[in-house]
Amino acid sequence: MPLLTDPTTVPATVECCKPAGRVMTFAERLAQVRHAVKRIIGAPDYELYLARHQQIHPEVPPMTEKEFFLFAIERRYSKAGPRCC
Repeated sequence: MPLLTDPTTVPATVECCKPAGRVMTFAERLAQVRHAVKRIIGAPDYELYLARHQQIHPEVPPMTEKEFFLFAIERRYSKAGPRCC
């Protein structure tokens, strides 16, 4: 039975432990945290919408940020269905 430290059982490179190559700036880290918080609370992500819209419909102009948020709020809260109140 080979040991876990045996060179034949330990991979030569481990993807998760490689150095990133550069250090993230504070602004990049803050943007990641902001994106994570928005996903947790369910807030729409305008930057993600713009990137996806550009891929799918490059010939159609995207909604403005204000139009996008109004659309997202309308879509989320206009669902008809059983409610307690």
